Amino acid sequence: MEFTGMIIDDEKIVREGICDLIDWNAEGYRLLPNGKDGREGLAMILQYKPDLVLIDIKMPGYSGLEVIQKAKEQGFAGHFIILTGYSEFEYAKTAISMGVEGYLLKPIDEDELLRYVRQIHKKLESEAYLKSYHGQNEDKARQELLRRVVLNEDSPENLKREIELYQLPVEGNCFCVAVCQDSDANEDKEDRKFQEKLNNLTAGDAACIGSFAMIGIAVLVGKGVTYKQWKSRMEKRNKRLAGYYGSGFRIAIGNNVHHWRELICSYESARYLLDQSFIFGEEDVLTIDLICNLEERREAVSVEYLEMLIEVGEEEGIRRAMGMFRDYCAWHMLKSAEIKMLLIQELMQLQMRLGKKYTSDALSDEKMQPLIRRLMEAEDMKVLLEYFEGIMTDLSREIGTGGAGNIIRRVYYYMEKNYDKDLKLETIAKNFNYNSAYLGKLFRKEMGESFNNSLDIIRIANARRLLQETNLKVYQISERVGYGSIDYFYIKFKKYVGISPKEYRKNLQNEE
Repeated sequence: MEFTGMIIDDEKIVREGICDLIDWNAEGYRLLPNGKDGREGLAMILQYKPDLVLIDIKMPGYSGLEVIQKAKEQGFAGHFIILTGYSEFEYAKTAISMGVEGYLLKPIDEDELLRYVRQIHKKLESEAYLKSYHGQNEDKARQELLRRVVLNEDSPENLKREIELYQLPVEGNCFCVAVCQDSDANEDKEDRKFQEKLNNLTAGDAACIGSFAMIGIAVLVGKGVTYKQWKSRMEKRNKRLAGYYGSGFRIAIGNNVHHWRELICSYESARYLLDQSFIFGEEDVLTIDLICNLEERREAVSVEYLEMLIEVGEEEGIRRAMGMFRDYCAWHMLKSAEIKMLLIQELMQLQMRLGKKYTSDALSDEKMQPLIRRLMEAEDMKVLLEYFEGIMTDLSREIGTGGAGNIIRRVYYYMEKNYDKDLKLETIAKNFNYNSAYLGKLFRKEMGESFNNSLDIIRIANARRLLQETNLKVYQISERVGYGSIDYFYIKFKKYVGISPKEYRKNLQNEE
């Protein structure tokens, strides 16, 4: 957008220097004829009405300050920048109090001039944009004002003055902002079907005091209603829209605020919630409660935990883990791409970890690549997690077929593969959704030994193997087979073997 500029100074070299100092056309200005003194400058200002005037303070005829005062008295609404020397600095301060945009000390610095010129150009664009809206009709002007109020795009004083001018109904002590997105709408703010659906959504809703459109969304302002109350109304209305049009809106409602100046806070929380719509795909109306309710469930789901669930075949535990993962992503504000990459990384780590323990076609690269592609193509969190849960369950069933057919045999199979970890019956029982005491009884009945004794037998058998096949020190073998205390390892080893680990290794060497 191009605007006009004028330079008024009694020194020709200064006028020409400013003309050549920057590329005015590139900055969006067309320079008008220059003024050579105060009287001529005032006449030219009133004749040409430039958007920007650069004016010297000390000139023959009228001073720069007198020109500014007389021009404003006759209705001139353009912007002024004054030119001054160090000795005239007190005059510059007076000019600032008269509403002048700024001052430039001679000799003029190019960067400082550019900064002022660009700053005023932005203001002129904003004024032109607002003037254009006002020129069309008052409804659009009110919508534009509401947009600036919600987005906090002007000073409180200017906004308050226009609120009074257009009688915008923003007096009250409870407000909230809703942001509506229609997947069927295009990016044209004038999309007729989008507008029609929006009108039907808000028709007869006394809480909605106004709305405005932005690219891809519509913003509604609610008054005298909490976000929870408005959610209830929106859900009913949106359901009717879906029945009539085949789809409704995705709606996010921000937190409650108590003054129109705080609407920006409610708007930003609504936009954040809308950005999280990938996570909350099953919800049509989103509120901050979806985040607040996650406060006690913000821990990540580790690869080790998923590995254990797969190995013991706990499908219900896998399902719970997916819920934990969803809550973790919501709490940490993760984007859809970040979420997908997290799951793909976990899948690849599971492939690597399980591949070291089991031989299964399900763990091959050929099988994994299509799974990764499908994860990347998921449109929302619900679809993504359902698919990932299916992958985990299929892996569990594939791996589980190599062990025993019942829960106890699968627990024992898992113990054989993970004896080096800190295994506890209570943890495994929780994953199977069993009472630990009851599972212990089942284990003893099936295996003929208690869980702890069976675990010791497995660990000592592997310790004997390591003593025979490696040169590891005894304390290293103790750690390798899952005993944190070497003294406890000695006690258990002697209990099941009859001699100490050192004696056992010595006997092996003597036999050789």
